[in-house]
Amino acid sequence: MALAEDYKYAPSFNGPEGQEDMPWLLTMGPVTTSRDVKLAMLADWSMRDTEFVSLTLEVTEQLLELVDGTSEYDCIPLHLSGDTVLESVLGALAPTGRKRKTLIAAHGPHADQAANILTHIKRPVETIAGSALKPVTTNRLSKVLEADPDIHTVYLTEIDVSTGLSNPVANLAAIAHEAGRKVIVDVRASIGATPLSLADGTMDAVVGVPWACIESVPGFSFVMVRRSLLTDSLFQSPSASLDLVEMWKGIHRTGWFPGTPPAHAIVACGVALRRLYLEGGPDMRRKRYQEHHSRLLSGMAQLGFAPTLAGGTANCGYLTLFKAPADRHYSPAIFAQRLRQMGFVIMDGDGCPGPEGSFRVASIGAMDETVTDQFLRAVEKVMRDLGMRSGTPAR
Repeated sequence: MALAEDYKYAPSFNGPEGQEDMPWLLTMGPVTTSRDVKLAMLADWSMRDTEFVSLTLEVTEQLLELVDGTSEYDCIPLHLSGDTVLESVLGALAPTGRKRKTLIAAHGPHADQAANILTHIKRPVETIAGSALKPVTTNRLSKVLEADPDIHTVYLTEIDVSTGLSNPVANLAAIAHEAGRKVIVDVRASIGATPLSLADGTMDAVVGVPWACIESVPGFSFVMVRRSLLTDSLFQSPSASLDLVEMWKGIHRTGWFPGTPPAHAIVACGVALRRLYLEGGPDMRRKRYQEHHSRLLSGMAQLGFAPTLAGGTANCGYLTLFKAPADRHYSPAIFAQRLRQMGFVIMDGDGCPGPEGSFRVASIGAMDETVTDQFLRAVEKVMRDLGMRSGTPAR
């Protein structure tokens, strides 16, 4: 009750342009979007309006161009959340039968989602062993595939959203492809800020969302998939409403979504993709993210905070899991609430590797270095208000 009273009257702060009373989102999605992305959603669209159909197809083409998609691939936008579109993909591409399995060659929440989905739809699944704080190596994957000929499909994740750990998916996909396996790559936390290419044909399906590094809004997800796998209809989907092949047939035959389309999200994504192009593409966006995050890490280190990943570990450069401070005045819930009161939303570390009370901060979205500096000042003030002397974690 005391906590609720403490935040009954939130003070004003200077949030993003056009929504100054809302906080900056230092999260992995949804993210703070630009004003023109927000303005794009002020118009209404009919699902069968020719202009909206054209916009939908234009967005799918731009998403394919973002990953060097060749004529062998189609992009399918689905009015589903990220985990639901993953279920649709796995239902279509993950093998059935005792002698054909899917290997989850990744760690983290997205990998856990994939394993849980496969278990629920009764598809054979194996998970790769190893530390959640180290990337999956090509040597490790090669040995697992060589030792188990029953593995038919390999699922990879580029970024672990619990720690920011980065896996070498291009190299891992090449190993799996060379070994004759199908490859599904999850880039929900990286597409738009990490260059990815389908041109070499080593990846069979790529799962993404527009509300992270593309800097658009939730409302739909998408998959880029090798067309021959859809025409062959490898495996029968266990769900009528999540049948990837049927949704692909509908969208690419008529341009219509099955059911009511996420019209506002589609139009917003078109604007966000143009902004990404004008910024210079994924390389330049990643550079901006990493510059801001480097500034954030330096400032947090001066306050005593330390990242969970060991120095030198492959990291995306725009997301960090910070260890819980040892200071007895630190409370993860109050710390996050006070930051929210000052205009910043961070992510908790529940379910992440590391000590209880850890927290995550991301540097993605439509923000500049002034937001990073404001955040660091807010952290320092919250520490003073709580009586914290340092953010140093327990040894």
